Amino acid sequence: MSAFERATPRIDANLSGNAGDLRRGVTLAFRSSPAVKARVKTFLDELVRVAPGQHVYQPEELHVTVLSIISVTEFWRREIRQLAAGRAVINDVLPRQRPFKVTFRGVTASPGAVMIQGFPANDALETMREELRRAFAQKGLGDRLDRRYKINSAHMTVMRFRRAEADWKRLAAFLAENRGTDFGEMEIRRIQLIWGDWYASANVVRTLQEYPLDPD
Repeated sequence: MSAFERATPRIDANLSGNAGDLRRGVTLAFRSSPAVKARVKTFLDELVRVAPGQHVYQPEELHVTVLSIISVTEFWRREIRQLAAGRAVINDVLPRQRPFKVTFRGVTASPGAVMIQGFPANDALETMREELRRAFAQKGLGDRLDRRYKINSAHMTVMRFRRAEADWKRLAAFLAENRGTDFGEMEIRRIQLIWGDWYASANVVRTLQEYPLDPD
């Protein structure tokens, strides 16, 4: 918030020429439910009016990252040959995981993005991540994970900044007003393995596989 107050947000240089962005990767993720998506869309419509000209995620692009399997970089070709081994690990771990619920409530921000906060109802998501990390490490693939940071949240990124010309104090005030906004609860029954770019662009993302979670 202090970056917005000082009008010094982090501008994403790649967004000015997205067509030339060669960063790609493979991620385990889940999508928001139609009900959650509709509530987020209402928020985004107002967010666009408050901060026009920024990069806003489309409803079909909304997702929560479970684990980054191949980090989204321009060097993805060096690691893509390991994907088959990674998928074998995932195929072993995910069918044993249970469905879980996540409540989406309130917004947060970094200097470069606006996010919807997600709160898992129990430790099932964290257990899933840790079992995947352990299984990847046992196969000698652990160094492929958590390249940027060790993910431990359930947020959805909804806006990134592409231009510095904005009323940043107005944006800060709007986000503060929505600090506790209720976006709904959903039960996650399927995890997707997706190929895509940094922004999960709908015209780039491809679902490689879906994994139903075991309800029993």
